[in-house]
Amino acid sequence: MRILLAVDGSPSATRARDLVASLPWPAGSEVRVVAALDVAPALWGGPWIPAIPAGADEYEAHALRELTSVIDAARAPLEAAGLTVEADLLRGAPAFAIPADAKLWRPDLTVVGSRGHGPVESALLGSVSSAVVDHAEAPVLVARGDHVRSILLGEDGSPAGMAARDLVLGWSAFAGIPVRVVGVVDVAAPWRSGIAPTMFPAAMDLYTDMITNSRQTYGQVVSATVATLQAAGRTAEGELREGDPADQLVQAVHDIAGDLIVVGSRGHTGLSRIVMGSVAHSVLLHARCSVLVVKQPHQHR
Repeated sequence: MRILLAVDGSPSATRARDLVASLPWPAGSEVRVVAALDVAPALWGGPWIPAIPAGADEYEAHALRELTSVIDAARAPLEAAGLTVEADLLRGAPAFAIPADAKLWRPDLTVVGSRGHGPVESALLGSVSSAVVDHAEAPVLVARGDHVRSILLGEDGSPAGMAARDLVLGWSAFAGIPVRVVGVVDVAAPWRSGIAPTMFPAAMDLYTDMITNSRQTYGQVVSATVATLQAAGRTAEGELREGDPADQLVQAVHDIAGDLIVVGSRGHTGLSRIVMGSVAHSVLLHARCSVLVVKQPHQHR
């Protein structure tokens, strides 16, 4: 198992480190601890650089020492957990440097901290975690706690949902943790597809049929996933909800005081995510617990 852990000395990064150290990874697992050094905003306050300010070298040297000590401090608890640790100091903005390093090192999992949740916090602080999730090819764990004692698995039967299911089923780090499988019937979906009662008299009948079919399909998907987990010796139960999928997943994990949401993502980034929407991104934005985003497998041609 290859785990890329990004640290920056913040409390959220410390929680991410402790979360990695707390899970029972397979023997021989490696952790690459990285920190990204980007001194430009502190020195110049923006993208335009009219001149190099006095003391720039000293500031950079200080930042270098600080981040090096942060990386060194992350080693001890990880090595004490039996993990093999390597470390590196990256150059550049963390939102770009961390995904770039992941593409070169090719981890099985990238772990980052999160300094808040909700649209206001994301807008004010910027979101390194969202950028890492957007650009990563492997699963990304955004840590908001230092342990995992219960897992909520969002299941919708899609390739991304099945990839999330297979990860929870196959990773030994999650083997002893109970799982609640949640499927959400989006009762508003037919209206977003353009169906409205004023369009034709049978609209309501069609809507009722679609929702009935969705309930049946999602119920079967959730039951099948629970059965698969139980057959593998896992503690698992299922639940079917109705409403906005992201809102319901966040509410469901709150209701059970869960520590981790595992959700699949179809891989939309940038404009495509804005246009098409992203359940995973909304969950990441609003959940108070840790979130593990699993990308839909690439289609090979």
